[in-house]
Order: sequence, then structure tokens, then C-alpha cells
Amino acid sequence: MKWIALILLNLLMPQEAFSQSMPLIDSNQSPQIVIPAKTSLLLKFSAEVSSKISVIGAPIQFILAEDLILNEQVIIPKGTPAMGEVIHAQKSGFGGKGGELILAARYLLFNDQQIKLRSLKPISGSYVGKNNTGSSFAVGAAGAAVPILGMLAPFITGGEIVIPLGTRATALTAVDTTIDVAVAGP
Repeated sequence: MKWIALILLNLLMPQEAFSQSMPLIDSNQSPQIVIPAKTSLLLKFSAEVSSKISVIGAPIQFILAEDLILNEQVIIPKGTPAMGEVIHAQKSGFGGKGGELILAARYLLFNDQQIKLRSLKPISGSYVGKNNTGSSFAVGAAGAAVPILGMLAPFITGGEIVIPLGTRATALTAVDTTIDVAVAGP
């Protein structure tokens, strides 16, 4: 008997009454989440970077080495591409001067959205060019006694900085960033 009453009520009441009492859910709007500024990410170099061949402004490619997880949910999956830039590069020089290389993480590219990054730090390895200026000075001092040996001092070169493919580095998100959860993660 209750079913018949509900059916009759539904047929007799105007449809506008139902639509006003129940809010419509916009199926085009996805739930969103904010990735806080200074969230730590683990990146992996996608190619070798060297002070010998790098130039200022050259792009550097990374991938996200581990899933970004917030509130026990995968927000951004590992393998997501990231970009960086060479800020300063100088080859090793004469007189034992070591190579120099300064890099910056710029952004993580997720679903056509750039998530700004900062504070790139390689995790392992001493990526410092070998400084042989001491050797150069010793050869130069010895050259005072033996003139031909002293002429070799300027030709001693320092080492280059080489960051191998696959090297892991940490970076931080630069600002709070809002992303769609529905398209985030698998």
C-alpha cells in the first residue's frame, strides 16, 4: 500500500519540487587536494649531466622516483616527468681548477599542470669536480728549480662534475598546489 502512495505522490507532484529539494551534483567537477608547499619529492635523473658539456639554461629531465602519497592515497604516480635547468656550468680549467655545476628543479608535469619545485639536492655521491690547484702549485714551485717543469703547471686540469643517469635527488614543492584527485594516481 505504501508503494502505491509513493508512486501516486510522485506522479501528482511537479518535478520542480524534487529538483529544488535535492541538490544536483556536478559530474564534471572532480574532488581536489592541495599539495602543501615544501612537500618532499624523490626524483631520478633521466640522463647524465656533466660540467663538461652542460650550458647555462639547458633543460634537465627527471622522473618521479616514488609515488607521492598524501593521506594514504597516491596523489602522483612514480614515473611522472619533471624538468630542471642548468643554472651555472663551467668546465674544469687549467691550473687544476675543478668543474662547476649548479642545477635547479623547476616543475613536475602532471596532467598538463606544472607543479613548481625548488631545492634540488642529489642524495648520493660527491658531485664536486676534483680541484688540482694544489698539484699545480707544487709543480710550479718545483719549476723554480727546474724551469721546464714549471712551464707544465698551467696545463694540469681539474676534474669534471658528472651526475650519472639514475642518480636520485630530493626536491621540494615551491608553493601550495591544488590538483584534481579523480585524475591523480592509478
